[in-house]
Amino acid sequence: MSLREHERRILEEIERQLSEEEPDLAGRLESFGSGDPDAPADPGLTGWKPWVACGLIAAVTAGLLVMLFVLTPSTPQPSPPAPAGTSETTNDPVPDPDTTGSTDTAPDQPAPAGTP
Repeated sequence: MSLREHERRILEEIERQLSEEEPDLAGRLESFGSGDPDAPADPGLTGWKPWVACGLIAAVTAGLLVMLFVLTPSTPQPSPPAPAGTSETTNDPVPDPDTTGSTDTAPDQPAPAGTP
């Protein structure tokens, strides 16, 4: 962040007064500063290493999310509805085609002699 010309003059005046009144403190404070006030505090942060660390963290996170979706059991899907008129919808047994003709006799017993 750049300073305006007026602000720079004020800071230079403060520095000059400090170096006149407290030369020891001014010397200590100068050892911390740099020539460029806009320079980053840690020049190592402008390199490629922080980007590699961020990339690794993002890759691990994405891999864990993929594993979560792959290894999580899925919920069973509901079966599609059966067409109307089938025995699956009423849960009634399908009538046997051999016994549909005679409704008043059991299939194990022979039909009476007088019946057609």
